[in-house]
Amino acid sequence: MAVGAFAACAAWLLTPPVRALARRMGFLDRPGAHKTHADPIPYGGGVAVALAVGLALAAGTWVYLRLLYDPAWSGQRAAWGFQSYLETARMSARPPLARVLGVSLAGALGALLFGLADDKWAFRPLTKLVFQFALAIAVVSGGVRTTALVGDGWLMQAATVLWIVLITNSFNLLDNMDGLCSGTVAITASVLALVALPGGEAPVALVAAALAGACLGFLRHNLAPANIFLGDAGSMFVGFLMACLTVVTTYYRYHESVLSIGVPVLILAIPLYDTASVLAIRLREGRPPLRGDTSHFSHRLVDLGMTRRQAVATIHLAALAIALPAAILSRLQPHEGALLIGQAFLVLTLIALLERAGVQRKRSEMQGPPADV
Repeated sequence: MAVGAFAACAAWLLTPPVRALARRMGFLDRPGAHKTHADPIPYGGGVAVALAVGLALAAGTWVYLRLLYDPAWSGQRAAWGFQSYLETARMSARPPLARVLGVSLAGALGALLFGLADDKWAFRPLTKLVFQFALAIAVVSGGVRTTALVGDGWLMQAATVLWIVLITNSFNLLDNMDGLCSGTVAITASVLALVALPGGEAPVALVAAALAGACLGFLRHNLAPANIFLGDAGSMFVGFLMACLTVVTTYYRYHESVLSIGVPVLILAIPLYDTASVLAIRLREGRPPLRGDTSHFSHRLVDLGMTRRQAVATIHLAALAIALPAAILSRLQPHEGALLIGQAFLVLTLIALLERAGVQRKRSEMQGPPADV
């Protein structure tokens, strides 16, 4: 919690100077095409978020290591009630976990730098996709692996690459309305920290809490009407890091319950739903699947009569409602966990049905009443 609060304050304070620098450099998202803002808005939000994450991790890691290993901090351990937890954390804080987290952070930094170049020069979608695959292959080679049920074979390594690319693009696509992506990351990363803590995976929880706090602090500047955007740099940074963290948290070691496979799916259900529904709409209408448009979940809610802030708040609440059960999913009996997973899919199905009914009603209103014969 302290790490998240530190990151939130850091992002809140760092964003204004980053915004001012971006404006002076002409690093702006200008109106046009499918974009809805009328005035140029500075990019650079991803830089503020990444800096806040880095500062929070540096401070949190220093405190964590003191609590874990420094005898002089034994009084603080006892006073704060951390003794039993830190004993579990000490046994689980093995070098490979720290190494794969370092690889994950390095990959996220690479996504940030490429995203900055993309914000500046607007690469083709295929170019972005090729880079994302290359970066995902690099971090998987560095040890970020999904071991779900069948171990660390080439099949699961390929699945991990696909997962990282999918989640990176899901958050990139979700960054289509003020405050939507940053708020969703704050929610999903917070739940991920809650999943990591009980298993003694404190380093993972530390990174997730820092990411959640940084996005929450940035959200203050990113809510409608936003005065700065994450840009592709920011959405790719948070998406890539979230993808790696879900892999490391859930599958770094084998878990007793097969339900742990559903943990990242529940946490990331809303970004995945948005991506799947957008691609389905584009393919059904014969449009290029990688070309941006206004067919996203948030846009569809606005088309049904919501304001932009209402649409964003609705999606945030849906993300929280579906993600929260993931915090206890792997500790449940199979039939209990299956009920939670089923409930999540029912919520998404309900959303889809309401959207479809609203679209049909809107089309009927546009067509008008039938002509008299």
